[in-house]
Amino acid sequence: MDLENSLIKFQRLISRRWDVQAFENKESSLSYSEFEYLLCVHIAENAEIDPTSDKHDDSTHLSALAAEMQVQKSSASLMVNKLEKRKLIYRATCQYDARAQHILLTEKGRKLFLSIQSSVYKSLEKSFKSLLEDEEYDNFAKSLAKICATYSNEND
Repeated sequence: MDLENSLIKFQRLISRRWDVQAFENKESSLSYSEFEYLLCVHIAENAEIDPTSDKHDDSTHLSALAAEMQVQKSSASLMVNKLEKRKLIYRATCQYDARAQHILLTEKGRKLFLSIQSSVYKSLEKSFKSLLEDEEYDNFAKSLAKICATYSNEND
């Protein structure tokens, strides 16, 4: 099988995991886009902040979220509204800029995000680990990390 076909099958594998997750958890399911937004908020919330810096951390602002997702601010705003209606995120007024709001996960949002992350990605990781020899798994993980880092740097 050539690489192109393998990539197509790999994408299908991940997509099917999303489909299973959605089917099994109809009331508490997330689309891939919703998951991506929650992931960005989760990462921003957990970023290490330099306590010696006098610069305000705006990584949880809507504009930072839109930039991270590489979408227009209006598109990010629509998704934030949708996630807010589902009570997965909430907005908190920024103490440094009254016009800005921090986008933060609710407890419900955090639990759902972590649950889906585990059911989709951690289960794939576990199945890859059981399928591959230790050296194969390590090589796969390193190669995938290198590919992702390269494409991530191109998009920044």
